[in-house]
Amino acid sequence: MEYENPRGMDVDSQTIQRARTGDRSALAHIYDMYAKPIYRYHYSRVGNAADAEDLTSQTFMAVLEALPRYQHRERFTAWMFQIARNKAMDHFRGNHNESQVPESVADAAQADALEAVARNESRTKLKALMRMLSEDEQELLRLRFTAELSFVQIGQLLGRREDAVRKAIRRILDRLSIQMEAHNA
Repeated sequence: MEYENPRGMDVDSQTIQRARTGDRSALAHIYDMYAKPIYRYHYSRVGNAADAEDLTSQTFMAVLEALPRYQHRERFTAWMFQIARNKAMDHFRGNHNESQVPESVADAAQADALEAVARNESRTKLKALMRMLSEDEQELLRLRFTAELSFVQIGQLLGRREDAVRKAIRRILDRLSIQMEAHNA
């Protein structure tokens, strides 16, 4: 079996098995494939590089600890990101902070702005609208646009069907689009 990571590359079951037994090259391969998407995910949650780096480190430490117990269920990416989500939730529980809407998600959702002033105004409005989304809705957008997970991977992570994830994200984007149009009218 092969496991798709967020960038479309695969981690094969042999690499996972070797990593489970402590093979350094297999562990390095997994780290190389997942470090950037997990860092981007954490950065989108906490809004600063130092905390994102720390959470990424904590995520991979937890992966190292849990990997020997990992059961092959064809959901390696979902498993990795569940650990990342848990670390982010632990961070916010400990700091009693709210997550911030990442600029990277706002940028991805409004890439077609025509001029710099309108783009800055639109970005500010979009960030404000995104802060009004529920935490679940923000999390869907983070996983899709910041961590770059597929609909299948998000579904596996959240225990939802792929089509339900796709529809939920489409509804959120449609609602944001309508709200942005109303703002610009």
